[in-house]
Amino acid sequence: MDPIDRLRDEIARTGLLTDPLADDGIVVGTAQLRAAGTDVTVNVDPELDDRSGLDTGVLLAAVERLLTISTARWGQVVNSIAEEIEDAVGDQSVIEATDLRDDLTLRSVAVLHDAVLLSFLAPKQFPDSWIRAQLDDDLVVEDVVIDEKDDEVVEFESLDELMDHLSSTDDR
Repeated sequence: MDPIDRLRDEIARTGLLTDPLADDGIVVGTAQLRAAGTDVTVNVDPELDDRSGLDTGVLLAAVERLLTISTARWGQVVNSIAEEIEDAVGDQSVIEATDLRDDLTLRSVAVLHDAVLLSFLAPKQFPDSWIRAQLDDDLVVEDVVIDEKDDEVVEFESLDELMDHLSSTDDR
């Protein structure tokens, strides 16, 4: 059996993720992160290109550790992320003055063998950016980065114009 399919089956058996799918070398599903009060997309990446074998136990433990994080511990994670950003931004102006801790909205999680990557939106203070945080095995913040969103919005006057655009894109 393919290692990704095996990982998907193990995740499905545990019930950690809803409707896990094997897709392009990772397993993707959704889960409720109660401490954050939200449902998130969870990507479990076994990094098979960089590793000699699949250790489902390590990955499943990392997913479970994150999903069962206490509310108090989650608050510490969010506080650490906000403090790092506030220290980096300093006195620079932001779009809207609000507490970043209240603005951060978790959107997705990537679980790796030795790290967890969190992707947040902060629509009031950083509407055109992703806030990315890397946590270690103990869910301690190791790194925080603000990435510009690469969402490209293209508007079309008509359905024919849209179809012409899609046809020209397919030819590339």
